[in-house]
Amino acid sequence: MKKIVYLLLIIPLFVSNSCSINQFATRIVADTLTGNSSGSVFMTDEDPEFIADALPFALKTFESLLQSDPGNHGLIEALASGYISYANGFLQSPAELLGDEEYVEQHRLLERAAAMYRRGGNYANMGLELISPGFNDAFEEGSWKTAFKNLESDSIPYLYWKAASVLGEFSVDSFNPKLMMEIPGSVALVVKALELNEDYNSGAIHDLLISVFANIPEGLIYRSIEPESGYFVREILAKYYNSHGLSSNFMSQTDQVLFHLESSVKLSKGYKASPYVSTASIYIVTQDLESFKSILNKALAIDVDIDPENRLVNIISQRKARWLLENIDENFFIY
Repeated sequence: MKKIVYLLLIIPLFVSNSCSINQFATRIVADTLTGNSSGSVFMTDEDPEFIADALPFALKTFESLLQSDPGNHGLIEALASGYISYANGFLQSPAELLGDEEYVEQHRLLERAAAMYRRGGNYANMGLELISPGFNDAFEEGSWKTAFKNLESDSIPYLYWKAASVLGEFSVDSFNPKLMMEIPGSVALVVKALELNEDYNSGAIHDLLISVFANIPEGLIYRSIEPESGYFVREILAKYYNSHGLSSNFMSQTDQVLFHLESSVKLSKGYKASPYVSTASIYIVTQDLESFKSILNKALAIDVDIDPENRLVNIISQRKARWLLENIDENFFIY
């Protein structure tokens, strides 16, 4: 009887509260599905193809739940990270391992990857707008300082995934003028996340900066004309490197890549293969074959079972490392 009375007392609270019973139930389900244990079910798996088949259903389920609870940050972050991870791990990565004779299939996969990167970026935008109303307008207008002024540590996942969405789409469509114009903004997002917490997610921000400096020409990384009250990425990075005893005036992009690699390896205890694979790109630019081989072999030396939380990502990264080593003539002039 006491339990019934208690329920009668609390039900009106749910009804009168801005969160309806439907939203309350949705939130319980959403929190269960998007919690750490749920993510581990995917990330600890050893079969990328199995997860590639399962992930789209999970993402559509999250979208359905989000319609009932549009302010649920767990769902929004899961959708941002999920679509971008799907684009990278299960569309772009397999496409890049296809031979020239499979151009049509490669093109199809890369087009899908670009679309999924955009979907994920849209959810990251949604999260940033919820945290800081007006963020997206200010950012699109180029007023980065205004956009960033109210951001705290809870914005880091969205900053990270928004940047990853633009950089990912650019990596599959690098001659797109519109995307070229968005690169400085994406770098600013990463640098702001770095300011807020350089240790985020076992070096994830450093991993993203490895990709930036290993793959993108300096002329695209920074915007050429800074507004008077802007957010000066080059200056902020210079101060950051200086705080670590380095001078950006004497750092090449290779130096920057290696600095962020060292930081990532330290934060992840050397359990991740992906930073090594990303670093390999800079040796293609410099045509340093020996360093290229060495860094990829470091990626392959990692035991995928040593850190179950990174098992799936490590398996995918090592597949790419093997392909790169087996197809050296694709990137180096071998006489």
